[in-house]
Amino acid sequence: MRLIAIAIYCVLLIFSLASCEEKRRDAALLRYIAYSNRDSAQLELDLFESRFHGKLRFYRPGGEIDSGEVRGDIKNDTLVGDYYYTPFGWGQKKRRPFILLKKGSQYILGTGMEQVYMGIPHYIPSTISFERAKFIFNSVSH
Repeated sequence: MRLIAIAIYCVLLIFSLASCEEKRRDAALLRYIAYSNRDSAQLELDLFESRFHGKLRFYRPGGEIDSGEVRGDIKNDTLVGDYYYTPFGWGQKKRRPFILLKKGSQYILGTGMEQVYMGIPHYIPSTISFERAKFIFNSVSH
């Protein structure tokens, strides 16, 4: 009898933990590409209710590639977080602020004045801009 009660408790615990998991917004990994003169960028996003994560790669002339991961929070039509990447020719990862604005089916990469607070880089809110964006990401068909 005691063994059955423990088994039922374990099953209920597993179901309650699984129900706490955040739901994905889209069923598939979203892929985007952007071009700016001779540079290009590829973005893969996995969106959840209030969080996102994915991969971002910048390609520059001469085979230079900055490649890393993005993750952060979704606030209405804006994705705010960090870009952890390995610059071309470096072995050590760097961390930079990351912000995207969703406009229709596109994502616009924002810029701003960077500031580091307690070791965490971020954009000063009053300086964030999506005007004259270098990269505007368009969806790529699978």
